[in-house]
Amino acid sequence: MPVSLVKKQIQKFLASDKPEVLAIKGGWGVGKTFSWKAYTEEFKDNCALKHYSYVSLFGVNSIDDIKKATFLNTIHTHKIGQPLDLKSRSKVLTESLQGLKIKGISVGDVLGTISQMAMNKTIICFDDLERHSKGITIKDFMGLVSYYKEQKNCKVVLLLNEEVGDETFSDYQKYKEKVVDKQLHFESTAEESFDTMYCNDHDIKYYVRQCCVSLNIKNKRIITKIEQHIEDSLGELTNTNLDLSIQQKIIRSIVLLSFSYYGSGVEDKSIPSFRYMTYTKSTFDEDYDKELKKEVDDNKWDIFLSQYGLGMLDELYLELATGIKKGFFDKEKLSTLCSSKQLEIDIQKRSQKLDEAWDIFHGSFDENEDDVIKAMEDGLKDVIENISPSQFSSGLSVLRNIGGAGITKADELIDLFVETRKSNPEVFNLDSFDVNPFGVKDEKFDKKLRDAHKVHAPDLTVEEILAKRKGSHSYNSIEAEILDKMNKDEIKTMFQGFSGKELNENIKVFILLSGSCDSLMNKVNTALDEIAAISPLNKSRMHKFKR
Repeated sequence: MPVSLVKKQIQKFLASDKPEVLAIKGGWGVGKTFSWKAYTEEFKDNCALKHYSYVSLFGVNSIDDIKKATFLNTIHTHKIGQPLDLKSRSKVLTESLQGLKIKGISVGDVLGTISQMAMNKTIICFDDLERHSKGITIKDFMGLVSYYKEQKNCKVVLLLNEEVGDETFSDYQKYKEKVVDKQLHFESTAEESFDTMYCNDHDIKYYVRQCCVSLNIKNKRIITKIEQHIEDSLGELTNTNLDLSIQQKIIRSIVLLSFSYYGSGVEDKSIPSFRYMTYTKSTFDEDYDKELKKEVDDNKWDIFLSQYGLGMLDELYLELATGIKKGFFDKEKLSTLCSSKQLEIDIQKRSQKLDEAWDIFHGSFDENEDDVIKAMEDGLKDVIENISPSQFSSGLSVLRNIGGAGITKADELIDLFVETRKSNPEVFNLDSFDVNPFGVKDEKFDKKLRDAHKVHAPDLTVEEILAKRKGSHSYNSIEAEILDKMNKDEIKTMFQGFSGKELNENIKVFILLSGSCDSLMNKVNTALDEIAAISPLNKSRMHKFKR
């Protein structure tokens, strides 16, 4: 039933004083609770009954506890939606009364009896019925609901998901015919869910909406997570002039990754698993995970992604996936990746020849290999002095995949790239995330660049490495190799020579870089252990360097 019709039925229900039971069913996350609370607040001044109680059955252990919670949560309808501390005060009062005895009678028992007697002409909402505890039988609960309606003239609402209750929940199907007067199926459209839950009204909202609707996302909790992740990721970026295509890639990736991370699983096999969404091996590789491939084939996930138009699983996409999994985004990595992507876009926009080469490649299914090779050669040569290795590698891949003359041309262009850029050898450093965050895909290009870096790039000094990496969260394996040339005693002596702020900062650089070099890690740990053993004072100073 559309949300608009559900809203009208709830308004009609609240406006009548007729005792009745209304069941509103729907899947988890579709917004039953959210909408019920919103509608009761909207229509609170037109409620026929003047008292209201909301009770979630999640974590409630007995029918007596339900009775007490219903009584203690009762408020006047005009207070619906207002922040109240009545509930917390009532819980404290109840807990303190439980241990008291009046002539051998538990005050808790008395409260249970009074609560049942006191409830009269009240709107009662029971939520999370499918999550009831084992101490509550559906038969007894439905009996209580019937009692509130028949004996206490109450209006009772049940919010539930009929499809996922345990085996005892099957009794609900048996008793609902006798107890429930009207049942509504709450199923909002993807558009309604988005418009209800997405709060920020910024320029990107329409594009986010397009992505969510294209995936038919109705779960409002997932939409809330998507909004949070988009705000967190884009908010971390220092470059506010990012090309629209980069912003859209981030949004499109986050929507899909969030949908997969929070929505896939046993209950919905149609949503690709997060493992599949972050798997970087090609489906055509021999070592492609056979079990995962079977899941893909069985559930048609490849068709799902093709229809969505995901694009490449590059480092930016994978970094966003890592952020969603961890719950936060690495500002430094994200900014570096986006800045590098922006530079590639700027270069392509400045080069008409490179732009035309990609247009020729993507623009038809003609057998025009010679035209593609010529156009790609001219385009890459046009920007060879400024193009990133990653962007250059993409063009090489096109040539190499053509075969024959394309492979020969790719090899020639690699040699030309190395010769043209050798005056700035740091561009050859594929182990530097700062310089080459996207890496290169062409294996021969990868080897040529690494060899060229060894030939043309002078080794940094230890002091230069420390200055470069202070406050950084990224590291470079080549820099780690340079530090590893020091023996343990040299590292220990250097540590002992540090003082002031540079002590903490420099040692943390050593610890950071040792993450890519086991030999260096052993030396650093041994040096710190030996310094700690000198005195109890030094031992206590080591807590900040815990590894």
